[in-house]
Amino acid sequence: MSSSSESEGVAEPKGEFGPPEPVGEPAELRAALNRLRRAGAAAPTPEAAICLLEAVARELVAAFGRFDRDALGAWRELAHFRDAAGDAAGSVHLLEQLVVDMAQSFGANDPDTLRARLDLATGTANAGRPAVALRQFHEILPALTAAAGPGDPRVLSARYDLALHTANGGDLAGCVYQLQQLVPQVQQALGEQHPLLAEARLDLARYSQRWAKDADVQISWVEIVAIVYRLMVWGFDSDKEAVACLAELERRTGRRDLADRVLSAPDHLTVDQVAATAFG
Repeated sequence: MSSSSESEGVAEPKGEFGPPEPVGEPAELRAALNRLRRAGAAAPTPEAAICLLEAVARELVAAFGRFDRDALGAWRELAHFRDAAGDAAGSVHLLEQLVVDMAQSFGANDPDTLRARLDLATGTANAGRPAVALRQFHEILPALTAAAGPGDPRVLSARYDLALHTANGGDLAGCVYQLQQLVPQVQQALGEQHPLLAEARLDLARYSQRWAKDADVQISWVEIVAIVYRLMVWGFDSDKEAVACLAELERRTGRRDLADRVLSAPDHLTVDQVAATAFG
């Protein structure tokens, strides 16, 4: 049956990425496959997710074509779970083709393309190619920042990943510098309780201590707060590691008896307030 707009000779409006979804059976098929796709992403193991997502991706391609957005999204999710299952090389191989197809279909700065490029950079690092991964992160961050804004969680998370891969590549100074810049921005944009802030502070404390062992550098306030946070949440594998961290903090700041000042602080104080009290 023709719609009223067709009977009146008025063209259907186009959506953001082209004409509206087809009515009837194709739309129902797409909805059913996307339900299976979501079920695959929520599967209990990477192996189960891989099995279901590969089947869904192939069905989406058969029904709607290789360059369909949902089909490409299903392949991207499949690549993610291949990496999670330990097949980083297989994940990278798939993502390299997906990035080309997505850029061709949607544009290099489309959100889905940018997400696939981020996944590719992460997978490349996991596949043991840190230099290539660092280049990929450096290439994508300006585009991602321009598209989403500097305070977007995806941008801040990508910068965090870049810092860690910088350290894994042997550049501790570069990692510490990046985390020093990142921590205050995460705190301002995402808030004190966001898990990314906790992770970034803990890693800044760890890498700062490792870097300071080989370099006579002045400690920054952001580093002090990060180390105080690590002491407050006891982010250590052993008491020996905690004692070494505290001794290094006292050496770099010239302060003594910091353990009592930090660990006896009232629970209602924020980490910034505890640090200010301990070093006030």
